[in-house]
Amino acid sequence: MKNKYMIGALLFGIISLFASCSDDNDSNPTLIQPTEFTLNTPEYANSTIDLEHSTGLGLTWSQPKYTEDNAPINATYEVQVSPTNAFNVSTDEAAADESGEKVADYAVLSNTTEKCNVSASAEEIDKALVKILKWTEGNVPATQEVYVRVNAFVQEGTSRLNPVASNSVKLNVNPYYIELKDATPTMWYLVGNMFGAKWAKEKNIGVDALPMFLKPNFSYDKKTGAGEIEYTNYFLTGDYNDKAECDGAGFKILPSDFNWDYSMNAILNNEISAKKGTIENRNGGGDGGHIVAAEAGYYTITINTADNTAKMEKYEGNVTNYGTIQISGSFNDWVDTPMLPYNTEGVENHAWYYVMEVPAGETASFKFKIADGNAWGKSWGYGATNGAINMYGKCESGGNNIGLEAGKYVISFNDITGSFSIVKL
Repeated sequence: MKNKYMIGALLFGIISLFASCSDDNDSNPTLIQPTEFTLNTPEYANSTIDLEHSTGLGLTWSQPKYTEDNAPINATYEVQVSPTNAFNVSTDEAAADESGEKVADYAVLSNTTEKCNVSASAEEIDKALVKILKWTEGNVPATQEVYVRVNAFVQEGTSRLNPVASNSVKLNVNPYYIELKDATPTMWYLVGNMFGAKWAKEKNIGVDALPMFLKPNFSYDKKTGAGEIEYTNYFLTGDYNDKAECDGAGFKILPSDFNWDYSMNAILNNEISAKKGTIENRNGGGDGGHIVAAEAGYYTITINTADNTAKMEKYEGNVTNYGTIQISGSFNDWVDTPMLPYNTEGVENHAWYYVMEVPAGETASFKFKIADGNAWGKSWGYGATNGAINMYGKCESGGNNIGLEAGKYVISFNDITGSFSIVKL
């Protein structure tokens, strides 16, 4: 069956066809339903893959024939994996079935691509096997067959047009037990002159890069960790130089893999300057200018990590300047220890951080407070009970002690919003 589809919306590089796009007639090229396409058998298919010590499995495939002349088209591809070579019920479909009658026999990996190649996550493949085969710790087999295929479709809004699946390829893997739990929320990191001229030449969180804040009461995607993160503080403004840099006030925001090609930048409005108060994802394109406030004042930056969009909006609430914020807890015998400011020295600041390492086999508990020695005139805590472990939330004045298990963390607190957020290093 053929779906009428304007070539101007799907194809690229075929300029001669665009002139006919305004006429809805039979001469317009149409999108056809492919019947097959080929997933290539990788060289490693004859080996046994150690999933625990692998990162990505490279896969390549041919383009499905979506037009009569097989012109290039912006198809979307997803990788599917099954331990039985049955692709009837996905793990997402089974989870959404309230009757409990549907049993998953395959899983869809989270990342999609518009290219004819991908590096499939070894960890995600292992998680899929654990989930589908319901392995528990201690009963994971030494080897396991897994079948991989690619599903193609044309994305139009929320619709998937003309889906078609490739052949499947059998792989042999050494699986391992991994505890199934919700994905960690996706985090982005602030760098630049606003934060003490920290430009994160390496992934050094808590030193050269400072995490944004997870939003209290926000439901992050359990599978991908996508959602909204934010940051509220006082921002300076400034003037751009001939490199689209804003001395003393500029900054950028880096993704969790610290790839500068996909950082958040200001929108360039000419060859040497950027538009103040704007933020966009570089997304592999040309370098953008430093982000800078339209005018000095209080702002909230929000990033949607599902589609990598961002905005910078004025904060209109009341603000109290406490000067400094302390952290006090079992790790320091409940005395005041100054937290470090996000903003560069000499600039009004309301976001604070502290790097804490809790030794193996131990737990810690703490609260945030103003600097008043052993007094507790103004403090912030969180949780239903003292010592409850929570990685983010909105603190209450005088609330319960926050718990933390063994590990190394960057603990952040915002004295404007009362939000705290903890990132494990």
